[in-house]
Amino acid sequence: MYKDYFKDICEYYNVDEETAIKLGTRSTGRKPSLPGSATCESVSGMTYEDIWSIRDRDDTESIFQFYRDQGAWSTFRQCVRHKDMTEFHINFLSSIFNSVEMRENFHICEYGCGIAPFLNTLVTFLDPRSSKIRLSITDVENCEHFNFAKWRLRKKIEENNLPLELNLKPVTPASLPAYDDLLDLVLIFEVMEHVPSPLNTIKNIHSQLNNNGIVVENFIKHEHSDDDDDGPDLASAAKERDVYYSFLSDNFELIGGPTLTESQDGTRIWRKK
Repeated sequence: MYKDYFKDICEYYNVDEETAIKLGTRSTGRKPSLPGSATCESVSGMTYEDIWSIRDRDDTESIFQFYRDQGAWSTFRQCVRHKDMTEFHINFLSSIFNSVEMRENFHICEYGCGIAPFLNTLVTFLDPRSSKIRLSITDVENCEHFNFAKWRLRKKIEENNLPLELNLKPVTPASLPAYDDLLDLVLIFEVMEHVPSPLNTIKNIHSQLNNNGIVVENFIKHEHSDDDDDGPDLASAAKERDVYYSFLSDNFELIGGPTLTESQDGTRIWRKK
């Protein structure tokens, strides 16, 4: 069913499937030679941690620059990882759509989208024609996985002749995104541990969410000591984890997933009060 899964990344980076899988397969200490594209330079001979350490990452601008410095690293890595999660994406999205009221122009946002695996699954394997769905994606402005995500989604929308418009809402060091219409469903997977302020991020989302709108999120818990080099899993994010979940608990109803006492890293579904 998913035999053509790597077709798009092979086309975008001019590699074969075997190379795409090799470049995206995680292993400790590996230093891949990542190809460039029309939207990024090639990166060669560095680990993920090496790319982080090539410059100081002590403010939001320099942290955001990391996502540009890594070039195609996350594009390949996420593409390989999410290939085996496609069945989960299909079942998960189907269950969400069956449990919410699909209003006219139902607005879905994949936030911190990376390669936008959930929306890619939506436009590739599900049929969004009947609901007049609106799509938005948000990630760091001009990072490579965001560039690839918007190229691939637009390509799939055109190939499948879908009556959908893709809205691009990047995050910059100076601003969080403002959406053209209120949001109905926001998907935030493995993102909050990488943002400088999870609390400001979820407040911004909450302010632009329809009444009874749904947020699906997780926040991977990492242990940090005071002398940790933050790395892309930011210590500043970890410090806000408790107040982030306090805000969610005060302003949303938990309708799916584990309670906060049952799991630190679980995926949770919240409805705006």
